[in-house]
Amino acid sequence: MLDLAGKLRSAGVSLWIDQGGIDGASLWSEQIVTALERSKVLLLIVTEAAVHSHNVAKEVMLVSERNGNILPVHLEPTVIPPSLKYPLAGIQHIEHFGDADAALKAILRSLMRIGITLDTAPAAPVATQREAVQSTELAHGGTRGALAVMPFDNINSDPETDYFSDGLTEELTTRLSLVSEIELVSRWASKQLKERKHDTRAISTELGARYIVGGSVRRFQDSFRINVQLVDVTTNRQIWANTYKGKLDDIFDIQEQVAQQIVEALKLKLSFSEKVSLTKRQTIDAHAYDLYLKGQDYLYRLTKRSVEYAIQLFEKAVELDARYAAAYAAASIAYGQLYQYFARDEANRARAQELSFKALMYDNNLPDAYTAMALSYFIWGKLEEAGESARKAIEMDPDGFVAHWTLGRIHFTNGQFEQAYSLFRRVTELKPSFFSGYVDLAQSCDGLGRTEEARAARKAVSELMPNYLLQNPDDARARMYYAVVLAEMGRKDDALREGTKALEVSPDDGMMLYNCACLYARLGEAERAVETLRGAVAQGYADDGWLKHDPDLDGLRSHPGFISLMQSRQAPPG
Repeated sequence: MLDLAGKLRSAGVSLWIDQGGIDGASLWSEQIVTALERSKVLLLIVTEAAVHSHNVAKEVMLVSERNGNILPVHLEPTVIPPSLKYPLAGIQHIEHFGDADAALKAILRSLMRIGITLDTAPAAPVATQREAVQSTELAHGGTRGALAVMPFDNINSDPETDYFSDGLTEELTTRLSLVSEIELVSRWASKQLKERKHDTRAISTELGARYIVGGSVRRFQDSFRINVQLVDVTTNRQIWANTYKGKLDDIFDIQEQVAQQIVEALKLKLSFSEKVSLTKRQTIDAHAYDLYLKGQDYLYRLTKRSVEYAIQLFEKAVELDARYAAAYAAASIAYGQLYQYFARDEANRARAQELSFKALMYDNNLPDAYTAMALSYFIWGKLEEAGESARKAIEMDPDGFVAHWTLGRIHFTNGQFEQAYSLFRRVTELKPSFFSGYVDLAQSCDGLGRTEEARAARKAVSELMPNYLLQNPDDARARMYYAVVLAEMGRKDDALREGTKALEVSPDDGMMLYNCACLYARLGEAERAVETLRGAVAQGYADDGWLKHDPDLDGLRSHPGFISLMQSRQAPPG
C-alpha cells in the first residue's frame, strides 16, 4: 500500500492517507471527514485482509451519499461483503492482481479521466496533502486484525427475552467502536450469522475477522448471568474469558467492565477521550434501559398493537430518566409510525415532533435523534428537511437501517424509485429479518420496471415466511406480506387464505387493511381493493405519498372509487 502511495506521489498525485495523515492530538473522525470533503476522489486499495472494515464502510458511505468519486483498486482476488456492495454497485474498478505497475498506470489514467490534475512538483509532506485524493486500504486495522462481536446467545427458554441479549451485543459493539485501534466488523454483518452454526474459523473467514467476541446471557427476572470470551482465530486460542453475575442495576458497570477487559486483553492503549467514551452512559436508570430495549424489540414488528406497546415502554423509560435521549428518539419514531400507518391523529404527529427535538436537545451526537427528526419532518410534509436529517443520521452511523429505510421512503414518496431502490437494498443487507425492507425493495423494482429483481425480493420473503409464521402465528403484518408475495407468484387461493388470516388477527389495523387492498388489487379484484382501501383510511392509514406512487395500486388509478378517495384526501391520483 505505502509503496503504491509513493509511486502515485512521484507521478504527481496529491495524496492523503487516512492512517498516515492524521495529526497528533486531533480527533480521528474530524480529520477523516475533513479530508473526504476536500478530496476529489476516494481511492480504495482493496485487499482480502479486512474487507469488513467498519471505519472504511463509514468512509465509503459518506462519499457515496454525497455522490463523490470512488475508485476501487483490487491488487488481489477479494470478495466484497454486503456492507460495501451497495455503495460500490455499478462503479468500475481496476483489477491488476500482483502487478502494481500496471495498476499504477490504470489508476493514473482513471484519475485523469475524473479530472485530477497531476502535479509535477515534488510531493509535499503527507500531513499537508488533503485536497486531492483520499486513500483507504481495506486492511485498515494493520497487522492487528479486525474484531467481530457475535450476537450473544439467549439461553433462556423464553424468546421474548431475546431483546436483552441483543441489547447487550449492541451496547458492547458500540463501546468497542469508540476505540480507534479496534477495527470492528459491521454489527449487521455479524448479526447475519446469528442463526447459523459456524465454528469460529468459518465465521472469521466469512467476516474477515481475526478476533471473535462471543458469549451467552441467562436472565431471570432482575438477575442475570453473562459469559463472554475473546478468541484469536489465527491461533485458535481463547485469550480472555469471564463470567459476570448481577442484578439489573449492575448492568452498566458490567458492560463497562467487559469492554475495558477486552481492550486490556488486546493490549491496547487508550487515549483520555476513549477512556471517557467507554464509560459514557445513555441513561443512569437500569430499568429505563430495560424498557428501552424491550420497546425497540416491539417497535419494528410494525403492527398497531406492537407500536402502541412500544410507545408505552418508551414513555415509561423517559418518566424514569427525563434526560434519556435514545428513548426520546425511539418514542418519536414510534409516534411517527403510529401516525403514518395506523392513527392519523394530530396529537401523534405533534408528539413525534416534540420528542425528536428533545432527543436532539439531550444528545446532538445521537444518530437515532436525527432519524427521529427525519421521520418527524416526513410526516409533516417537509421532505427536503426530512432528507437532510436522514442523510445526517446515515453519515453518523452507516449501519443504521432505520435511517436508510426512512430516506428510502422519502425518495419513494417523491417518485424517485432509483434512489429508493438503492436505499431499500441497503436495508435488506443491514437487517435481513426486516420483511418491510424486501417488500419496499420489490415495490421500487416494480416502479423501475425491474421485474426479475422484484421477483427475487419477493422470493426472499416467501422463503423466510413459512418457518417464521410457524413460530409467530399471530404476526399479522408478516402474514399479510406473505399473502401479497403469494399473489405475485400466481398462487391466488393461498394468497387469499393468508390475507384472511391476517385480517382476523388485526381487523382494525390501518396498515393491515392497506396491504390487503394491495393484495386484492394484485389479484384483479378492484371493487374489494377500493373498499378495503377506504377501510384502511378510516382506520388511520395516512401515507398519501405511498397511495400516490405504490405500483401495487396502479390497476386502481382509473377506478372512480379510487379517484374519489384520493380527491377526498386532497392528493390527486398519480
